[in-house]
Amino acid sequence: MRSITLGLLAVVCLVQSPAEGEDKTQVKTARTPWPRHTVDDRFQGADGVRLGDFDGDGHLDVVTGWEESGVVRLYLNPGPDLAKQPWPAVTVAAAASPEDAVPVDVDGDGNLDIVSCHEGKRRQVLVHFSNVNDPANPDDWLSQDSWTTESFPSLDGVMWMYALPFEDIDGRRAIIVGGKSKQASLSLLLSPTTKDSRDLGRWEVIRIRDVAWTMSLHAIDMDHDGDQDLVFTDRKGSKSMAGWLEQPEDPRQTWREHPIAGQGREVMFLSATRDRWLIPTRRTDSLDCRREGNRWIVSTIKHPPQIEFGKAIGVLPSGRLLLSSNTKASRYPDRPGLWLRDLDGQWSVVDPTRGVKFDRFEMIDLDADGDLDAMTCEERQNFGVVWYENPGL
Repeated sequence: MRSITLGLLAVVCLVQSPAEGEDKTQVKTARTPWPRHTVDDRFQGADGVRLGDFDGDGHLDVVTGWEESGVVRLYLNPGPDLAKQPWPAVTVAAAASPEDAVPVDVDGDGNLDIVSCHEGKRRQVLVHFSNVNDPANPDDWLSQDSWTTESFPSLDGVMWMYALPFEDIDGRRAIIVGGKSKQASLSLLLSPTTKDSRDLGRWEVIRIRDVAWTMSLHAIDMDHDGDQDLVFTDRKGSKSMAGWLEQPEDPRQTWREHPIAGQGREVMFLSATRDRWLIPTRRTDSLDCRREGNRWIVSTIKHPPQIEFGKAIGVLPSGRLLLSSNTKASRYPDRPGLWLRDLDGQWSVVDPTRGVKFDRFEMIDLDADGDLDAMTCEERQNFGVVWYENPGL
């Protein structure tokens, strides 16, 4: 078993200074620790976790692209009794520079496949088709012989960052992909009208919006009209923002854009519901956006001291917030990168390790104790794919 109990080193309380320049930062005693459990740390550069139940056992499994090692991996959730141990895993494909991997039933056979996005020199969107004989048999999923890989040929040559399973449109399966840098876009992929969905050259590609650097995508019915809209963050360029694109009746028509917050700022991994968005920025704050009627109220959440590069925010049912960050690349690499914000606005350290680069969260109850744990990954200290056990907050 590889699990580490991490003491909360300090609670940092931000108090407004009564006089300019006076330092009133207070440090209080730590509270309950969050143990860290390792799913996999055998490769380099774990870059994101996405969830899906592959074998139908009711436990959500995980897929991850390891950017530096150039592999896409599937991890089968062993259930709450064994979740604190390394998980059974298979490398479904070796492919350079994976930035994202997500479960999607691409061919419509009822079994999950995996779509991975690649930048660097690979610059493709790949589909790793599952060819299992018995979907309820974990061994079938864990066999490399069960996987074959194809690419969307019309997407070659662009740096792709993120993929999102979308609702069926006119009876056709849909996936949205987001890119980075030159020629980058948010594009909708629609399956062929025939049953041969494995012929990826026959999928229709509809360019929705130009982007500079896609960070996150969500499918949410923002306008209450019964279909999914596209929520996104674009990190760079003249149109950087967090906003949403309204799905039109015909997907080839213009998707009307609704900016919400963060215009002109480096907005990172967005946590979003229909009425509340939490947007970490590559500064010393995050944006808290709440919808009231037809307008959005945007307030600022200050990060802990010297935490500049926010990455993602996870929300607990209690209202407490988890913040991940990239301290390795900041001016303060000796700072921890994973923090908890209590209801009174106090920050505490969840993992004291310094010089880290965390990613986005998946909030999921992995030990079946009734509260949400936090699954994520970390690249610089090579934690790999890990989850943090909620002590009952």
